[in-house]
Amino acid sequence: MNNAPEQVFVVSHTHWDREWYLTASEFMVDLTRVFGGVLDALETPDEENGFEHFVMDGQAIALEDHVSYRPDDAARIEALCRTGKLSLGPWYILPDEFLVSGEAMARNLLIGHQVCARFGGAQKVGYMPDSFGHLAQIPQLLRLAGIDSFIYTRGNGDEIEELGHEYLWEAPDGSEVLAINQCGGYCNGGGLGFQEIWHAHTRREVSLERAVEQMTELFEKMVPLSRTPIRLLNNGCDHFPVQQDFARVMSPLREAFPGTQFRHTDFAAYLAALRDSGFEGKRFRGELLGGKQHHILSGVWSARMPIKQANDDCQHWLARVAEPACAAFRYLDGQPYPTGTLNEAWKKLLSNHPHDSICGCSTDEVHAEMMPRFAGVRETAERLVSRGLNDVAPRFASRAELDLDTVITVLNPLPVRRSEIIERLIILQPPGQDTDRLRLFDDEGRQVPFHIVEKQYVERFWGIDYRAQLDAESQLARFDVYREKFADRILRPAAEADTADCFLRIQFEASDLPALGRAGYHLRECDEAPAAMTLPPVKVEDAILDNGLLRVTLREDGRFDLEDLVGGRNFPSLHLLADDEDAGDEYDHSHAENRLTLTSSGLKGEIRCLESSPYRAVLECTLKLPLPTALRADRRGREETRIDCPLRVRVSLTAGSPLLDVETLFDNRAEDHRLRVEFPTSIDTDRVLSDGHYLVVDRPLAPPTGEDWVQPHPGTYPQQDYSLLQDDEGGLALLSRGLPEIMPMRGESGAGISLTLLRAVGWLSRDDFESRRRCNAGPTLFTPDAQCLGEQRFRYALLPFRGDHLSADVKGASERWRTAPPTSQGVADGLLPAGRGLLENREPSICVSAIKRADNRDALIVRLYNLSGEEKAARLRPGLELEELWRCDLIEEREEKLPLGGHLIDGELRVPLRGHGILTLELNFREAKKTR
Repeated sequence: MNNAPEQVFVVSHTHWDREWYLTASEFMVDLTRVFGGVLDALETPDEENGFEHFVMDGQAIALEDHVSYRPDDAARIEALCRTGKLSLGPWYILPDEFLVSGEAMARNLLIGHQVCARFGGAQKVGYMPDSFGHLAQIPQLLRLAGIDSFIYTRGNGDEIEELGHEYLWEAPDGSEVLAINQCGGYCNGGGLGFQEIWHAHTRREVSLERAVEQMTELFEKMVPLSRTPIRLLNNGCDHFPVQQDFARVMSPLREAFPGTQFRHTDFAAYLAALRDSGFEGKRFRGELLGGKQHHILSGVWSARMPIKQANDDCQHWLARVAEPACAAFRYLDGQPYPTGTLNEAWKKLLSNHPHDSICGCSTDEVHAEMMPRFAGVRETAERLVSRGLNDVAPRFASRAELDLDTVITVLNPLPVRRSEIIERLIILQPPGQDTDRLRLFDDEGRQVPFHIVEKQYVERFWGIDYRAQLDAESQLARFDVYREKFADRILRPAAEADTADCFLRIQFEASDLPALGRAGYHLRECDEAPAAMTLPPVKVEDAILDNGLLRVTLREDGRFDLEDLVGGRNFPSLHLLADDEDAGDEYDHSHAENRLTLTSSGLKGEIRCLESSPYRAVLECTLKLPLPTALRADRRGREETRIDCPLRVRVSLTAGSPLLDVETLFDNRAEDHRLRVEFPTSIDTDRVLSDGHYLVVDRPLAPPTGEDWVQPHPGTYPQQDYSLLQDDEGGLALLSRGLPEIMPMRGESGAGISLTLLRAVGWLSRDDFESRRRCNAGPTLFTPDAQCLGEQRFRYALLPFRGDHLSADVKGASERWRTAPPTSQGVADGLLPAGRGLLENREPSICVSAIKRADNRDALIVRLYNLSGEEKAARLRPGLELEELWRCDLIEEREEKLPLGGHLIDGELRVPLRGHGILTLELNFREAKKTR
């Protein structure tokens, strides 16, 4: 046959969605049957069934799941892996790449390799069959893990016509992998001999004639975009068992295509044959987010937003707070490093990262099970930090009278020196202290300005220890409940101060905090005059806040006008709330036939001042957003009946901060809609820049039309921590927490950004809307919880800046905003010395994404990446004397010992990074304290 290739590599596999339309527990029952059948087939002599190899979906978590149910199979798996009959990994799970952090992607590879190592090792193939698009930095991440290939299905736009199914994909730094697009998807050779592919799950008899028809159709489909006479056939699909009658099916295929050599093998053999053939593909650089051939399913960026927020919180706590803090406790204070605890937290978090999980496109039961996992990760990270702080700053003295010397410990988990306004609820013990004589001193004995926001006397109540909580927000959230419910029992008048605990809510200036270190602040009575505030105070006048850097005027409809008092640029009419219908499903947003968008413009809310102190002030606008209750029954438009959805918009300024904090509280009482907030500007640009994965991604305001695509471009883009607009004068950055979807805007006066707050839908998948061309993406299952009814909380911030985003250090500002220093209350008795930092990053365009102890040796791992496109030298100042320096791969294996003589200059490590490069370093300290 004319379309028949010279060689066909048949790779048998199963794509294992760990949870989706069934829960993880339900699918694990099926897993034992499917994987058990795989092991049986591979252990049967080849001459009996011709079955020589199987790929276990590129993810290692399925191994752990199977062995947890059938532990005796561990030896079988290892034996088959070591003999080359079974391919495992290299990932721990198959994620949605855009909805998890760059560091989560790195840990996914690290943990995947660790798990596979116990069973014989990971395949060195970048297999990601079903992720909904792919990051621009995937080639570099793979190469850093020793992988030089990438096999995938979704993500191409028009470029695929020129590239073909086989090409070279380059990362922004120039790293390169051989990319293979699976023609027709990862199921293109699944269910051979069945009239319908899902019959592979049944006892339906195989039709050999049908198998030949399928192969003929596939070969014909492959011809236009295949650049070699070598083809990849993926013999499997979602939750597929071993191909029924494999040898009997392959025999007529060989007869029907006598000029074609069929090999049943692994991906590595296919890739080797492709390279040996002399193939030289075209090159492509950039992310894969197109929907030309396959659905990209972009609505998952905003489905079930509370999941995205919880994930963002957990990722941040692990990578940016707990791990660096535990590293500092280990190397500065001699505490044990909790490797096992942290790794288990990472694995629990990664178990929420598969594309059907983190995307929010599964059943209500599946997503209900995710929230306790998130909670467990957050609780583990917080507890590790809290316990570490208690070890260095004990909460109880050796004798009761020594409790009088109160110490507030401020931990800076970032590798940069910084100054922050700290708020803390202090419980003064013992009773009877004169609060008018209280002064705050740093570790050097210098008085520090502070302000008492609130004072109350409280009877000790049921052993609640507020001192162990790590921030004022959580302290006050707990305390406010007791104040409300038990006020008459626990609150005492000032006349009883000698017999009750004094609760002080204070704010103070923590200046020049050590990089990845901690500082202590001592609260005690003395007769010195109080220290004067060193920063311009925050002023409040009616609906206006001013901290000398920014001025914000809050309007009755929730919008505000922002003035950059330093840069001299104004941003009027920001924060317009806009709500449109959503006739789509969990996978995709879609307008209805009759569109209707409602906004907050012109609504009359009530503005009040929630808080006013010299260090911080908060204004709140309370209003009601009247929304249609749902879509009409015919789904062609929105209901005429309206329901009021209470809304609170809070804006706050902090002394010395160039950021405007915004918090929006929304009680969602409506269904089938999407709520966004718009930030129009006069910035003259046709580009929007978004924080991505080890990269700031540059995208056009106007996306490709995609008129002939399977799924046209939705006009929205994913982001990580922020997006920004800039021109020759400067720009405006929109920082956010767990809100991963934006839509660029083009107005009459300039560009703007729309940030998605919520998308409310009621179905896992439907086939009756236009944005996906009336095609299903999954089973049509009712998912009422995806309507996200009830109280929702959204946090974001605005940063005007001058120059470009690199010179303005927007990334650094975002990191500082997202990473408030954890604090703890203790006593001076037993306090370990503070003031030192473990590591300082002194080059803003070089970012630090990980600081942790190596998993298998006592050394500090530091991961860096270059935000700029030009080579830069990382400038790191270690707080301890270095003994050795190594460059490592992503799996924490040493690659090259770097001479200290050439890299340590005046106490500063200088290591070059190519433009957009990622680098993992290992630091060995000469005098690190021994663990206790």
